[in-house]
Amino acid sequence: MKENSHSWVVAWFAMRAALGLPLHLNGGGRQVRDFVHVDDITEATLLAAVTEGADPTTLNVGTGRATSIRQVADLVRGHYPGARIVETPRPQGDPFGACADITRMRQVLGWAPRVDIEDGIRRYLKWLERHPEAIPA
Repeated sequence: MKENSHSWVVAWFAMRAALGLPLHLNGGGRQVRDFVHVDDITEATLLAAVTEGADPTTLNVGTGRATSIRQVADLVRGHYPGARIVETPRPQGDPFGACADITRMRQVLGWAPRVDIEDGIRRYLKWLERHPEAIPA
């Protein structure tokens, strides 16, 4: 896990909620990120490898949708209604974030991501239910 990264926040929140631990929202969770599902990253990468004209081009792979860390916590809490939120100070240097501009990706690949944040979290939580050994003791 990358220290101080929001890239693992879905897994982090899900595991903490499953263990009955509070979900920490640094700075109230107002930071936004562009959460893209691994299935979409895989598909975009494979398409870029075989699409004519994609080779010399840099493409942002994302959803183009800014999602706040608080929204992620709320979606996880929808599956774990007893999960508590604790607001903590925002660490110095923690960026407020942004989302990817996926215009060029759509144009070059003729493709758009299919898994939205709600479905991605739902899929992850179902996977976690089937694999409780993934939750640390």
